[in-house]
Amino acid sequence: MPPNQNSPDIGAGFGIVLIILGAIDFISGNFIGGVWLALIGFFLRGISQSSYQQVLVRNALQGEPVRRFMRENPVTLKPSTTVRDLVEDYVYKYHHKFYPVKDESPELSCITLDKVKAIPKENWDRQTVGDLAESCSDQNMVAADTDAIDALKTMRKTGKSRLMVVDNGNLVGVIALKDMLEYLSLKTELEEESS
Repeated sequence: MPPNQNSPDIGAGFGIVLIILGAIDFISGNFIGGVWLALIGFFLRGISQSSYQQVLVRNALQGEPVRRFMRENPVTLKPSTTVRDLVEDYVYKYHHKFYPVKDESPELSCITLDKVKAIPKENWDRQTVGDLAESCSDQNMVAADTDAIDALKTMRKTGKSRLMVVDNGNLVGVIALKDMLEYLSLKTELEEESS
C-alpha cells in the first residue's frame, strides 16, 4: 500500500508556518522567541521529509530478496595477488573499495581498501591479498534470500557499501548500496510518472 502522498506536505507546511511566525516575531522585536520558532519550523520540515523518504525506501525494498539487486559473477581476487596488482589491475579499473578473495578452496574472505592504505607503498610487491584479507562474517556478507532492508541495516551498521552474497556457502554475487539506490530512483521516477 503506497504511503499517503500528503504526509510530507502536512509536516513541511506546518514547519513553514512556524518559520513565518518566527520571522514575524523576530521583526516585531521578540528576537529569541522568533529564532526559536523558526528553528523548530526548520526542524519539523526536515524531519517530515526525512521520515517520508524512509517510508518510501521501506515500502520499495521490504520483502525483496537481496538476490534481486545483487550483481552476479563478481570480480574476485586470488589470495596470491600482490597488493600492487590489486591496486593497478582492480582498484583503478573497477573502482570498488571491497573485493571478495577466493581460490579453489571453499574458504571465502574479502579485502577492503582500508587494509591496503595501511601498507606502505614500497611493500606493495611483497604483501599479498591473502596476507590482508579478513574472513567472512555477518559484517561483510549476507545470504541471497536475505530481505534487502536487513542488508541495508547491515551496511549502515558496519559502514560498508558492498556485501558478498552467498547461497549455501558459495559466493553468488555482490550487493552494493549504489545498485539499491539506483533501483529506488528508477522505481520512484516510474511510479510518480504513472500516477
